[in-house]
Amino acid sequence: MNNKVTKIIWIICILIILGIIGIPMLYQNYHSAPYYDVTNEKTIILESEKVHRLNKYQKRQFTKIAKKAINQKGEPPNCQNCRINLRNVYKLGNKHEYKIIVEIKSNPNDEVVNSMVIRLNNRDLINPYDFSIKNIH
Repeated sequence: MNNKVTKIIWIICILIILGIIGIPMLYQNYHSAPYYDVTNEKTIILESEKVHRLNKYQKRQFTKIAKKAINQKGEPPNCQNCRINLRNVYKLGNKHEYKIIVEIKSNPNDEVVNSMVIRLNNRDLINPYDFSIKNIH
């Protein structure tokens, strides 16, 4: 009887320790840019029609980044009321660099596809405006 109680106490202690360590790691991964520090010759597809590696939060933050970049460059003009749909997100070979392809709709008949290469200054996507624009088309 005493042996079972000791085992249960140890199991509970181990679960508490795993929770203390695991919950912050899950929180960080949820709010972080994927593959931020990876340097690779190949491009990693994070979001496309067939591949969905971004969570809802990351998609929303990459959309905010794209909208901010488009507004900074003024392409297309008068894009304050545009609707921006995230098409594709790629992690490029260089550290911290991502390619974002978006579809911009200013009205139902007017659609523009825009792509940009951005460099994130921070892994954390909580502040999506901490980036620099490398290229925009």
